[in-house]
Amino acid sequence: MTQIELNEILEQHKLWLNGKGERANLTGVDLRFVDLSDVNLKDADLSDVDLRYANLTGANLEGVNLKHADLTGTKLEGADLKCAYLCGAFLRGACLVDIDLTGANLRGTDLEGALLSHVNLEGANLTDTKLKYIMLEDVNLTNTGVYLFNGPQHDGIYNSKDGMLYIGCEIHRLDYWLENYVYIGKKHEYSDEEIETYGAWIKSLKELT
Repeated sequence: MTQIELNEILEQHKLWLNGKGERANLTGVDLRFVDLSDVNLKDADLSDVDLRYANLTGANLEGVNLKHADLTGTKLEGADLKCAYLCGAFLRGACLVDIDLTGANLRGTDLEGALLSHVNLEGANLTDTKLKYIMLEDVNLTNTGVYLFNGPQHDGIYNSKDGMLYIGCEIHRLDYWLENYVYIGKKHEYSDEEIETYGAWIKSLKELT
């Protein structure tokens, strides 16, 4: 897609948001390295789009369909992603700073190794979301079913939506942790006191489910 063609689609979408024009449909389009900063793409269809290393800083992506989109290396600082549909999207290693994901659907989204800082995830769907090695700083997880624990060795993340509990590099279902946390702790050379601390948190999670 040429820049001229993209500009025309964006202009038509701008008109569509005001009752005229045509909704942006960029399904499957290659948008690598494209500058879409501060663009209003509210309710646009960007499913299966390749947005690797694109610039979406400050973009309005409220309600956008990003199903199976590749957002590797995409700049998203300050983007509005309220109620966005991100099922199966690829955000591995992404840096998500000052982003509003309130009510977004991230079912099956790959967030492995991603950094989320000052992110609002209230009411977001995190079922089957891949959270391995994820880093969270000042994140609102209200009504997501996800619980955090600042452990003495590694932080813990429990996703009650799919029953998966992440501690360090170990990922297991809660029932497995309950039966094997002592063995896992010793395998990673945790002290008895540290194992007891993690064990108390794991047992408290069982009471929540």
